[in-house]
Amino acid sequence: MIEESKTIEDKFGVLDSVPVGACLLRDDFVVLFWNTCLEEWTKIPRRQILGTKITAHFPHLNQLKYATRFQQIFAGGPPTIFSSQIHKHLIPATWQDGQQRIQQTTVTAVPALPAGIAEQEIRGWLLQALDLEPDGTLEVPEPTSASLAWESPPSVSRSSIWPGINSQSFYALLVIQDVTDLTHRIQAYRTMRDQAVEEVKVRQRVEEELRSSQHFIQQIADAAPYLLYIYDLTQRRNVYVNGQASKLLGYTPQEILQMEMALFSSLVHPEDVPRVGAHVQKFPLTQDGHILELEYRLKHRSGQWRWFRCRDQVFARTPEGLPKQIFGTAQDITEYKRAEEALRQQNERELLMATITQHIRQSLDLGEVLNTTVTEVRQFLQADRVMIVRFNFCKGCLCAAHATGAVTVESVAPNCRPMLGETLENFCFDEFYLEAYQHRAIRPIADVCAADLPQDQIDLLAQFDVKAYLVVPLVQGDELWGLLMAHQCSPRQWMPLEVELLSSLAAQLAIAIKQAELYQQLQAANLKLERLATLDELTQLANRRRFDQYLEMEWRRQAREQTPLSLILCDIDSFKNYNDTYGHPGGDECLRQVAGAIGNAVDRPADLVARYGGEEFAVILPNTAMQGAVVVAEHIQLKIAALQLPHAGSQVSEYVTVSFGVASIVPASESGAEILIAAADQALYQAKRLGRDRIQLYQPDPASGKPNGTATPMLPVDFSRPNTNLPSPTSA
Repeated sequence: MIEESKTIEDKFGVLDSVPVGACLLRDDFVVLFWNTCLEEWTKIPRRQILGTKITAHFPHLNQLKYATRFQQIFAGGPPTIFSSQIHKHLIPATWQDGQQRIQQTTVTAVPALPAGIAEQEIRGWLLQALDLEPDGTLEVPEPTSASLAWESPPSVSRSSIWPGINSQSFYALLVIQDVTDLTHRIQAYRTMRDQAVEEVKVRQRVEEELRSSQHFIQQIADAAPYLLYIYDLTQRRNVYVNGQASKLLGYTPQEILQMEMALFSSLVHPEDVPRVGAHVQKFPLTQDGHILELEYRLKHRSGQWRWFRCRDQVFARTPEGLPKQIFGTAQDITEYKRAEEALRQQNERELLMATITQHIRQSLDLGEVLNTTVTEVRQFLQADRVMIVRFNFCKGCLCAAHATGAVTVESVAPNCRPMLGETLENFCFDEFYLEAYQHRAIRPIADVCAADLPQDQIDLLAQFDVKAYLVVPLVQGDELWGLLMAHQCSPRQWMPLEVELLSSLAAQLAIAIKQAELYQQLQAANLKLERLATLDELTQLANRRRFDQYLEMEWRRQAREQTPLSLILCDIDSFKNYNDTYGHPGGDECLRQVAGAIGNAVDRPADLVARYGGEEFAVILPNTAMQGAVVVAEHIQLKIAALQLPHAGSQVSEYVTVSFGVASIVPASESGAEILIAAADQALYQAKRLGRDRIQLYQPDPASGKPNGTATPMLPVDFSRPNTNLPSPTSA
């Protein structure tokens, strides 16, 4: 079950990014996938519902009318639609004011996909199978009487939905679209449409009954809370407008009638003129009684644009039967539009803020967190500069200086002077502001010139052409870490929603900063521990543990690449006598200097110098043949000779000397690195046996290709041939 859940998560994780509910059921009704949208709607966490039967949470799904349809899906049948008009709450979820969300649910058979199917292929299939747009939105038709049916369209087949997939086992994928708001709006539109139709019928009835009383009819029309008008299609002008024109547009009906053909250009918003023209062009094909709706803007006499929703129908026809006049009503929906736009902007900003917060929390690198913050916030606010100021508090109880702040990171418009690296002194850092910031007080300044600010602050802001700014504190517990500041080079009224959302962001940013700092401390501690675990304390070279790890790693790598690996073992000659002569402190100093000389002689990053044990050192040379290893050994020998460390107890020289054993081999995957160590060790033994202070090579026996332990002269060795067999020692 765990492996199956992981596979499902990998394949269907893309559904976490779509704004619809998505649930995947096994044929025993066990939940295999539960996306974040359903978590939010139902308040049931994914970890709680995964692996459990959905009927345990929603018992009504045990009913026969649901179970039968699901069994068809598990058998690979065509998709089933549970209409929002019959099955409003298939997966009950709370909406606003405790109401249940109205849902349009599509259940699709999904093959139990093989592990090799890529996530991108899954995404493509899902988009095709579920009628998803490329951006992940679901196209849901307006609920009509046709959507009452449960049956899928005959044209839908599982071969067209899942090309190339032949499976005997199917899951049920539930895609749940929240159509609550759409349903309410449709109901409202239908109600308004019915009201308009009813009003038209009432008007027609009243007109017939009271044709002789034009004054009375005019009183009724003027009392209606919306515009009533008659537009002549042939003359392209209004021939009647009721008295509400004065209240809703500021013009008298006579003034509007006098505009004649200039009505559109005088009153209709330029962006809406094409739509209004297209609306009028629909009437030649419109049947009597059919109402056409349109929303557009009209200019009030004061210059303000007002939104109207019109409902028009054919009022009179020519003798040829063509529409001649349109009768319509226009309701002022400006406040509704403002509320709708405000809600849209709030949703967009909250979504953007969630995106910014997610980006911030994804990284544990402090620099990346701060840079992401200022970049995203500047784009969100459309500000000229966004920066983070970190406090530098004066330490010590006797320190009387004010706190200062350094501009740690900033995102700035190209035409603005950068402030990165600036130190701000006496800028909102006195005790009054610090106390306020510690309590998360936010300071928006709409106009620096009009605000009551100290002169030094005004002068500083003038240097960077700042006319308005917004300061949000970054507080970690009781500690004031710094400030998030936004600058504008022109006066700006900061919106309450911007301030509120930026305050929420600051709380998330403070947490992210704390996490990044803790991660940095952890990384530093780990590096220190790793260094202590792999470093020889006396010589500061790699220790024996690091030597073993690195040699094993390089052995495997060179075996894969079939390239040579060389090893040099170095042993200080007569080191016991050195300790007896100069004492152990002197011996330690000798080891340090020899270690330094070896380290200086080996300069490739891939090469490793280690203290092998006691007075022995080892050099691992990846991708190096015998001749290259000899060059390195000779270089080490010269470096040690240049030290001219006196050695009164030496049997071969008055100075400290070193014996070398060199071995090289192309590793084989079936053998181990101990072969190379044994070869280099035997060569070192031969070097010591032959008189010390020399370089001894381990070379294969020319006759058999196997080591025989005998020394051969240096000159005949062919260094151009890679050594793929166990070498034997050769005097250098």
